Amino acid sequence: MNLEVIEGPSLDPRRPRDAQRSRVYRAESEVPSSPLPGLPACAAFADRVVGSLWWAVRFPACGLDAIPRLRPGNGARQAFYREDPGGPTITLPRRYRTKGVVLHELVHWALAREHDLPYHGTTFTRVLLDATLEFGGPERAGLLLDAYKQHKVRVGRPATRSDTGLRYGDDERVRLAKRRSTHAA
Repeated sequence: MNLEVIEGPSLDPRRPRDAQRSRVYRAESEVPSSPLPGLPACAAFADRVVGSLWWAVRFPACGLDAIPRLRPGNGARQAFYREDPGGPTITLPRRYRTKGVVLHELVHWALAREHDLPYHGTTFTRVLLDATLEFGGPERAGLLLDAYKQHKVRVGRPATRSDTGLRYGDDERVRLAKRRSTHAA
């Protein structure tokens, strides 16, 4: 599985280096995922995820009214999330139309505004692991966690409570700030 976020570090200089991207892809490629029969099924699954209370508590700004448009990806070699002029899109070539890939891309969308976090950093892997548990079940989440461990993928801490719901990424932000201050000295 080779998933891609189009707005990579070269296009968004605010993002920290995406150091564990290839490890995340290798780990995810080893975990079986439920196929979805076509874009309408992918859209229905995405609607189920984004329309859930689980999602709303974590990502209130990413509701059904703003869900990315799904594109078929004819000729594309990877699945990817992208911010287009008309709004966010997720491109899903046929071989990537699975629940795991749709969740991966939805997590990119949910974290797109977090410019201080790497695309596949510890916050991303924590959110994907939590979403996999919620929408793929404990067995698949366990397989994903095992694959993360095998490929030395770091996973962030669980979400913390905030005034607006649950918040991810505080632990990664602290770690990145310490690294920046060490390199600046």
